[in-house]
Amino acid sequence: MGGTVRSVKPDGPQEPSAVTASAEDTGVASANARWYFAGLAASLLGNSAMSLVAGIWVKELTGSSAKAGLVSACIYAGTMGAPIAGLIADRFPRRRSLLALNLLSAATMLPLLLVSSRSLSWIVFVVMAFYGIEATLMDPAEDALFAQMFSTEFRQRINGWRLTVQETGRLVAPLLGAGLFELLGGSAVAALDAATFVFAALVITRLCTDDRTPSRGHEPLTHSLTAGARHVLRTPAIRPVATATTLVMALSGMGVAAQYSLVHGLGERPAFLGVLTAVLGAGSIVASLTASRIIKRHGERNLALIGLVNFAAGNLLRANHWLPAALIGTAVLGFALPYVFLATLNVAQRATPNELQGRVSAALLFALFGPQALTQTIGSALIANVTYVEIYAASAAVSLAIAGWLARPDRRGMFPTTK
Repeated sequence: MGGTVRSVKPDGPQEPSAVTASAEDTGVASANARWYFAGLAASLLGNSAMSLVAGIWVKELTGSSAKAGLVSACIYAGTMGAPIAGLIADRFPRRRSLLALNLLSAATMLPLLLVSSRSLSWIVFVVMAFYGIEATLMDPAEDALFAQMFSTEFRQRINGWRLTVQETGRLVAPLLGAGLFELLGGSAVAALDAATFVFAALVITRLCTDDRTPSRGHEPLTHSLTAGARHVLRTPAIRPVATATTLVMALSGMGVAAQYSLVHGLGERPAFLGVLTAVLGAGSIVASLTASRIIKRHGERNLALIGLVNFAAGNLLRANHWLPAALIGTAVLGFALPYVFLATLNVAQRATPNELQGRVSAALLFALFGPQALTQTIGSALIANVTYVEIYAASAAVSLAIAGWLARPDRRGMFPTTK
């Protein structure tokens, strides 16, 4: 129930313990699930709203799309520490770690209440940088605690609900955040996010789970940190689709700052970005509901190819000044990244032994989201020199090139269709 604003990641490694056995009791598991989803919904509400509003806030204060794009880069910079965060999650009590991190995150939001002018906009960048670090620390601990609390069978039943809550939160929260920003300003959104962190901390205290320190293991530190990445690079079934997904995720980062210029080109106020984000979220919900069926019929590789084509089509539709085309393009883009991400997720889970699932998850988190800070910074520099139309058109062309590479006939045998 931490600060993650990213897509759903694979569950953490399953560890035999008294906690897992107790979670098999239906009453305890159901109570834990109710509290977990209450905290997850609150966290998504505050986190998604704040992540969007921080950029809008800087745009309003400075008038600069480049600076607004840098806010998102500050958030993603923390992802560079994902391998270390995964190791921490396996070496310290997870519930206590999440409790402390949620309370720390609530306190981190408080300096935003002081932001009232352009001269204080630097506070937003500092706070969101810490925000990203805290989110990166929370993600693996939350995934591991989720796997620890629930048995495999029970977790499989509620994973669908988990995904639905996450995608619905990303649909509703941006509209709420943008609306609250327009009515009361950024400080109100910061206060809301702080309150959701406090609520999540209270929820964690209600979870019935053993919080003993996980096993420390006996592997050398460097070997433990790199085991997941080595498995991804050495496994033919994972490597090509993970490479394609990493490239398109990096490409998407270059278009973050351009979206503020897109809104301006459409003749709308910066807060209209909340509408576009909600449309994007609607596409993501549909994508999450259809991805498993596509994988079953056509395999992970073809799901990734569909996502890459959607990314190209959505960017082309947004490369103009016409509002209906921008809305349709945004909806199409909502399918793109979830499809390529879920393709990587599924093939990685299928081709990874259980003892490496957690570290492979951390390696993919690092590969997919770690470069965002750099690519979003590059995108912020680009939008100061070229138009958003040129950025979106170039993104479409590169995406089609990546799709052509992944579709090469010599790669078909790597991705057997799941039956």
